[in-house]
Amino acid sequence: MVRHRGHPRPAARSGAGAVGLIAALLALGLPGLAPPVAAAPLERAEALEFLVQSACLDPAGQPIPGRLPFDPGCDRRRPMRAGEALPWRKTDWPGLAHIATQPEGYMASDALLGNLQGREAAIQTFDFGGGSAAFGRFDPASDGGQVAVLIAGRAELAVTQDGGRPGQLQWFLSPDCRPGAPAAAGWLVFGTEVPTGWWGQAVARLRIAPASDACPTGFDQALTRWRRERIPMPVRFHDDPRAREVPMDVIVSEHFGGPTVAEGAHLERFWYARGLGMVRWERWEDPARNPRVKERAEWFAGTARCRPAPFSERPAPGWGLVDCRSWTNFRRPRAGEVLHSTGWPGQR
Repeated sequence: MVRHRGHPRPAARSGAGAVGLIAALLALGLPGLAPPVAAAPLERAEALEFLVQSACLDPAGQPIPGRLPFDPGCDRRRPMRAGEALPWRKTDWPGLAHIATQPEGYMASDALLGNLQGREAAIQTFDFGGGSAAFGRFDPASDGGQVAVLIAGRAELAVTQDGGRPGQLQWFLSPDCRPGAPAAAGWLVFGTEVPTGWWGQAVARLRIAPASDACPTGFDQALTRWRRERIPMPVRFHDDPRAREVPMDVIVSEHFGGPTVAEGAHLERFWYARGLGMVRWERWEDPARNPRVKERAEWFAGTARCRPAPFSERPAPGWGLVDCRSWTNFRRPRAGEVLHSTGWPGQR
């Protein structure tokens, strides 16, 4: 759903495909991939740890500037809240053509604990920098975000805003929508139980609407799949851009544009890392539905904006990766600098 300047969402795969994927990853020797285990319900606080980024705390309980959750010495931490100064930020990886001139990438993305219609929510911002846009402020021509809420143990995306549409929020509503009531979120991210070693899945029903209670009369179906694994993710830093890998506890979520893979036409796939929030997004498309997929996928591969990562693979033969962002390019504050998010979406 990250569509800002060509920014998409996640998808799903069949049970047989999941078994084959596990075998392939184990054959590659990727660390942390356990055999299939029964899925236990996620407690609310634990689920929020995947949706919201964390600050590492000193003995006095204050955030430590520049220290990340996977750094040594992050023994105590708490979720970062909207409106507070940030001890670190994450931005996307620049492409090869811009790595020297834009080492901080094109888009910063903060995942902060906030509020949506009186409900605790995870607010993810999309903050472009470069040209007329600047990091750390809201630029209406480019910036936006999306908001996730926890409903009955499920993580759901409730609303998004595309860059260039100031004030125009798009709500993802489910059949539970009622006029005059808070938004009944419809974009399923993961269910109450998140398995390891196999995929949980459901077919969600949702429709985009212009207001939180503008209840649609019909709904689309989206095959959604999710799983939790400990996997190595590619990482770089603004002050030390050498590429490296860091093991992370990750929930991978897939959202297809239909009730099955064959009917889906496209897939949006997300990686939510514990303590970091969403760290990667991909969009895959079926060339049978769009004849320009092959051309677009070849162009995008040439940018090298997204390094290979576990579970980043074709959802079906011939499908092409047409867009991706990887927010594992980390920004520590410089001496005397205070980092802030954009403040999107304001009071809702």
